[in-house]
Amino acid sequence: MRTRPAFWFALVETVVVMPWVALSLRTRGFARTMQSAAGSPDGASAAARRGAPVPVAVLVVTAAVTTVAGRRPTGWTCLPRAVTIVRLARRRGHEVELCVGVASPTEGVLPAHAWVEYGGVPLNDTADVRERYLVIPVPAPTDRNPDVR
Repeated sequence: MRTRPAFWFALVETVVVMPWVALSLRTRGFARTMQSAAGSPDGASAAARRGAPVPVAVLVVTAAVTTVAGRRPTGWTCLPRAVTIVRLARRRGHEVELCVGVASPTEGVLPAHAWVEYGGVPLNDTADVRERYLVIPVPAPTDRNPDVR
């Protein structure tokens, strides 16, 4: 997959988009970043049914984001990685689901994590991620509620 032109294009796109996503999350907040990242709802196909095979384009995007995220000395946190996958998958016409979850607090810290799923299959995490984190609903920002935070 990494020798395909589609992978290299997705890699270049990721190098541009992921820093924008990280900066936007810090300066504009989650809702406005998601509104921009998600793009037009007409651009993506309907949500995949559970167990549907993951399209190659979505796998390519996930591989590109994972590759770029692993090359930064300090790494990228899970939220910018996940939002970048959402952005790039939707640009290619595929609906993916951003999942945010929390785990049991330990030593006064509430662990949280973000990942992306296609048809119930985690793309950028292990298959047991839903066993480790309790998924919390993430409202989809729209023109009517862009300030949902």
